[in-house]
Amino acid sequence: MKTAFQFLKRLWLRFFPGGRLRLQAIGEEPDFPRKQIAYVVGEQGHQWHIVMACPCNCGENIYLNLLPDSRPLWRLTTHSDGTFTLAPSVWRTAGCRSHFFIRRSRIEWCGQAVG
Repeated sequence: MKTAFQFLKRLWLRFFPGGRLRLQAIGEEPDFPRKQIAYVVGEQGHQWHIVMACPCNCGENIYLNLLPDSRPLWRLTTHSDGTFTLAPSVWRTAGCRSHFFIRRSRIEWCGQAVG
């Protein structure tokens, strides 16, 4: 039964991914990140990391490093239309094993590693 649910969840998220993510700058990471918001944590013009709820709705939080001296490292690009892109892809190696890109504030799923 669980396998059938996971398949349907992957199928639903692939064809109905939801709206755009919103980028929000904050000084301290939130205790409970809201869905559809990627929080850029930092202060005084320095960006430390991004925190977001996993878009597969597994209930886990994702932390992405933005500090150039630490690895792994993601690059955050903000666009003139208010959207943002993260590179490289986000691939959870434990838990739900989600794998996705964030391009122009939209989640683009890779393969079948959703939920």
